[in-house]
Amino acid sequence: MNLSSAFRIGRAGLAPALAALLAGCSAAPEVPPAQPAFYQRLDQSGGAVDPASSLGMVNHYRANLGAPPLVWDPALARIAETQARRMAALDRVQSEQEAKLDGELKAAGIGFRSYASNLTAGYRTFAEAFSGWRELKQHNANMIDPRKTRIGLATAQAPGSKYKIFWAMVLVEPM
Repeated sequence: MNLSSAFRIGRAGLAPALAALLAGCSAAPEVPPAQPAFYQRLDQSGGAVDPASSLGMVNHYRANLGAPPLVWDPALARIAETQARRMAALDRVQSEQEAKLDGELKAAGIGFRSYASNLTAGYRTFAEAFSGWRELKQHNANMIDPRKTRIGLATAQAPGSKYKIFWAMVLVEPM
């Protein structure tokens, strides 16, 4: 065997190895793991509150403080959405919505001993809004009130607003 025949044999073995290497390059790129839903940006088109993850975060916080878990209430979520949309339309956080909340709960047939709402704007993710509510004494008290056992949460996007997104959380102590 001379050098030129050894080189031909080497080139023949190189072709399959090179093909395998190139095939690996054309494989689909690895997709990074999805981030938890409470870190998803909701100020962008199509963003919506994930009830399971937001409820889980609030309930974990309540459990650490000895409060019982909340139950997600779709009717309260619809009322929260009405509140968030109203704020978005006016481009401001409205604390006077509390007065309207009483009538909205009654109109929806929701019996209650007490209720509260946490309203805010500008936070891009649920985690940010939740942190903001924890920092405000009254909002925090609403979230951890052991008498409150039902919750609804919603957002409304306002692309033309400086806030971009409005948040409403409604908590109820049922009858």
